[in-house]
Order: sequence, then C-alpha cells, then structure tokens
Amino acid sequence: MFVHRQLKRFKVKYLLFFPLISCFTAAVFFLVNTSPTNIPPSATANGMITTSSLKNIYLIATSAVNTTRHLSTVHIATSAVNTTRHLSTVHISTSLLNPTRRLFKVHTPTSLVNTTRQLSRVRTTTCLPFTVSDNRSFYEREYPQTNLPRRLSNSSYQNVLHQLPSLRLIVVACARNVESNIKNYRSHVEPILDLFHSSSRILICESDSNDKTIEKLYQWSRAQVYTYGNMMKSYPGRTDRLEFCRNTLLNKTHDLKADYILVTDIDMFRTTVPSFLSNFRYNIDDWSVMTASSSDPYYDIWALRTLSDSIMNYDIWHRIWDLRKPDKNYCYETLVDLIVRVHQKRIPLEYGLIEVRSAFGGAGLYKANSTYTCQYDGEGNTCEHIEFHLCIREQNHGRIFINSAFQVF
Repeated sequence: MFVHRQLKRFKVKYLLFFPLISCFTAAVFFLVNTSPTNIPPSATANGMITTSSLKNIYLIATSAVNTTRHLSTVHIATSAVNTTRHLSTVHISTSLLNPTRRLFKVHTPTSLVNTTRQLSRVRTTTCLPFTVSDNRSFYEREYPQTNLPRRLSNSSYQNVLHQLPSLRLIVVACARNVESNIKNYRSHVEPILDLFHSSSRILICESDSNDKTIEKLYQWSRAQVYTYGNMMKSYPGRTDRLEFCRNTLLNKTHDLKADYILVTDIDMFRTTVPSFLSNFRYNIDDWSVMTASSSDPYYDIWALRTLSDSIMNYDIWHRIWDLRKPDKNYCYETLVDLIVRVHQKRIPLEYGLIEVRSAFGGAGLYKANSTYTCQYDGEGNTCEHIEFHLCIREQNHGRIFINSAFQVF
C-alpha cells in the first residue's frame, strides 16, 4: 500500500526515471553475478571488463535513456494537451494578458465572466493610458466664487436658532437592508428633529429588504414607514427605485407643509448637532440647499455638477463607459483614477461654501419652497439627484452649496 501511494503521489517522477534505474540495476546485477571464469578470455584483460562487455552495458543504458526521453516527451505532450484544454475552458491565459505582471489569478471561467473589474482589466494589454493636464480636485480647480451667502454674526445666528422650534422639519430616507444601521441613524437624527417644531417627523420609504429592516423600522415610534415590498420586478434599475422612493417622500413632505426637508441616506448619515446647525450660520435668504461634506475624502462625485462648465459637468460613469468603447479603449484604472478618484479629496473643514449645480454627499437640507414642481429622475442609470437639483436652480432659481462644516462621517 505504501508503494502504491508513493507511486500515485509521485507518478510523473517515477515514470521518468524508473526505466533508467531498472536498466542500470540489471547491468550492475549482471556484472556482480558474473564470475571471471564465466567471462570469455576475450572479454577480460587484467581483471577488467573489455570493450565488448561495455558495449553491451552501453546499449542497455542507451535503451533506458531513450525510453526515458520518450516517456518525457509523452508526458510533456500530454501536459501541453491538458494545458490547452484548460485554456480553452478559461478562454484566456494570464501570461498573454501581461508579460510582466499577472493581473489576476485564474480560478474558474465564472470569475472571468461575472467580475466586471476583472473583465475591464483583461483589455489593459492593448488599452491606452488616459491622461489629464490637471490633477487637482474639483473644488481646487473652481475659480474663486463671489456673491456667496453672507455669514451671520453670533447674535443673528442665535436669533435664527430661536426660530427653529416654530419651523417644521421633515426628515426623509430610503431604506433597503439597513437593519444594522437603524440604531445609529436614530441616534443622530432624533437630536436634530428635537430642534424643530413638535409636528416635525421622519418619513421612510422601504422596499426589497430581506433582513429585519421593516421590523426594526416599525419599532421606531417617531418614524412613519411606507413599505412597497418587492419593487425590483417593476423597477429593475437601482436609480429607478430611488427615483420612485425619493419622489414619494418628496410629495408627502409637500402635503405636510414642511418648512425644511432633510434628505438622508440611512447607511451614511452620522453627524452632530453643531455640524447640522452650521447651515444656519449663513443668511437663510441667500441659499436654498445645503449639502454635506465629509470628515473623510469627499466621495459623492456621481451626484456632483460644478458651477463651472469645464470642471465636472458630466456623468462620471457614462463618460468612463464611453471612453472604454473599442474606438477609444482607454485603460479602465487610469479612467477611474483621473475621472473619479482625482476629485475624491477631503474638503478642509474651514473651507466654507462651494456653490454647485448639484451635490449630495449623504445629506441635504432643503428649503421646502425651493423644491416645488421638481422631481427626482434616475432614468438611464443616471444619478437621481441631478435633474432634481437642476430644476431647483433653473426653474425655481434656487442656489445649492456644499457646506464644508456640515460633515457626515
């Protein structure tokens, strides 16, 4: 059994060397067991084996070597066939992708078909590096902005704070599989809600959850929850579902005669009361929307449209998809680096306000009257915030800002 296991484990090694070892063993056995008296006189000289005897041993050894070479050739050919079959299954060889660097390990054909990032990297052997002339982020490229909202004095700011209890705030959020985030979200939203009129409330639109999101939301007495079950059949696109949810909540805030609307993402919203109140340090007649910044790098480039036409006035993912087409074929990683990541830098806390055409960043405080007649639109896999914000600016003449002091983390 032991020999059998060893042969099975080291099959290739034994196949290659066993004939050679066997033949040499036979030759040695022949020499040892053949006495001088049995060797013809012509075969010996001074007790040594003559040329004719060596010739016989040489022929035996040569046969063994040739047999070994043949087996090696067969093994190599078989290995090549098996390798070819494997590559035919996988459809690609990593050595062909990049001669100097393995882009990813070949595991199964499924990993190549289903992983978008890996498929993108497959093309990097022939793709073109994408370059830009300016590596600064959007807020660093923006021209110095004038006519920004006036910052209030401390006394004026205190007067505004005293007015908040007479104003109605409606907090809205879309929810899907956020069971683990609800407790944290409540701890940050409720102190803000307490700053405003007692009729202020939280509205949540839920769909497509398969965890305990609904159960947890119904345990929250201050939240008014609207559930829509499985919406993926009717709205297969994520942005289409977000559009439905946000418009549903927006219409309800109008029905409730809100003064302010705080739009949030449950899984992202963590802030402090002073951070939220920094929005009211600016004259409320000078702004319509204040969107959040972050204590980390500013991440929400998809919802961003800068005031300047030449900086960030396009859908980042649509642009990347366009530049990945065969007639352009720019490298995926350089596109993401120089179209998305280059702008994802932390905005200093003291930076102040940045006027934009659109932004979100995980939270936005809206004066309700600036949102009338406007709707979210996520058609074509575009960010649903864009059309909503463009309507606020162009139809309702509102002004939208990123507030570096309004930080979510």
